[in-house]
Amino acid sequence: MQRVAQTNPGEVTALATSNLSDDTIDTLLDAFEAAARKTENGHEFWTSRDLSRLLGYSDYRNFLTIVEKAKAACRTMRLDPQDHFVDVTDMIEIGKGGRREVDNIHLDRYACYLIAQNGDPRKRQIGFAQNYFAIQARRQELADQHGVDFDTLSENQKRLYLRNQVVAENKRLMSAAKASGVHSGADFGKFNNRGYQGLYGGRGKEEIQQYKGLPTKANILDHMGSTELAANLFRITQTEEKLRSRNIQGKEAACDAHYEVGVKVRQTMRDLSGIMPEDLPVADDVKRIAREERKQQRMRAIPAQKRIEEPLAGPKATDPVEIDLRADLWKYALLIMSVRPDGEISTSDMIAEMPGYVHLSEEHTAANASRKDSKFSQLVRNLKSHKTSKSNFIYQGFAQDVPGGFKITRKGLDFVREYFKN
Repeated sequence: MQRVAQTNPGEVTALATSNLSDDTIDTLLDAFEAAARKTENGHEFWTSRDLSRLLGYSDYRNFLTIVEKAKAACRTMRLDPQDHFVDVTDMIEIGKGGRREVDNIHLDRYACYLIAQNGDPRKRQIGFAQNYFAIQARRQELADQHGVDFDTLSENQKRLYLRNQVVAENKRLMSAAKASGVHSGADFGKFNNRGYQGLYGGRGKEEIQQYKGLPTKANILDHMGSTELAANLFRITQTEEKLRSRNIQGKEAACDAHYEVGVKVRQTMRDLSGIMPEDLPVADDVKRIAREERKQQRMRAIPAQKRIEEPLAGPKATDPVEIDLRADLWKYALLIMSVRPDGEISTSDMIAEMPGYVHLSEEHTAANASRKDSKFSQLVRNLKSHKTSKSNFIYQGFAQDVPGGFKITRKGLDFVREYFKN
């Protein structure tokens, strides 16, 4: 579970249903790997006719009804099925050297995953495929979006990365839960607790805190190691998929779905290592790790990136400086982006990192009762929301507006080099 984003086929075997023998698992794994094909661009895909046989459907017409359900689930996720299900015509041999055309469908990992999720759960091949393609789809998603190689990360780096992923994916889960009928604060609290109860053997948030010896105000996610965070990330992403793809309605049904996914992830951990999540070591507060990482980032030079001919060194470690937030905040936002390896940062990370660079008064950090946000946080958000203003640094071309945050431009890098050269 620690390497959920980088799981190799050998690790998938332990995720198969517990009633499969080792020989059966090996046979299925070999079959799924052998059936994978690649396009000229190196993209992996399976064909519907191959997959129908792998999943135990002797009648291809029956399998096509499952494909249609999978396409419907894809639309429910607000995705275009044509991006994942590609209709083609293939030539097949029919004996004595003859050939004829047949309809076929090229399926990517996500399409295969949706098909497995909508297949007959009584088929043992379906249970195996659900786990196999869930991991493969998630692995590809993270590699495509973030280029993350977990083998090169330290434990603290893994924790920081996974903790940020949990925050982002939890937002998607809450959106899916809301669409299923979870609306009030109490409903969301119960919904979250049911997921924990499934994963932690019946323990909710408070029981987990007590079991691990954490203060009542502690965020349990902030004290998880990378293995435990990965397990929770898998719980979150699979619950969101289940709520949307199966169009689950009703808050009780949503809570039950969250619990069931948690139970399955717990069983997976039992099969893999035998160590339950509640028994994994309690880690230092990840927020402290993040602060330390920011300090180190300011003290070391950042390697050159492909888009930057000359590397930008992080600023020297100093105490936060006094600035006019309304006039100069954007300059320090550019500074923070410039020492990021990809020049990009989310709005929430910008809010978290800025106090390491600029001094904030109590007036700026105090929560606004009406907005439930601080004045400082709102100023950072305004850098994005006021992008059409002629005085805004996005409007002027120093940064780009990207989903969820900002990305520095060449013009912005040149400004940082000149403005902060001393």
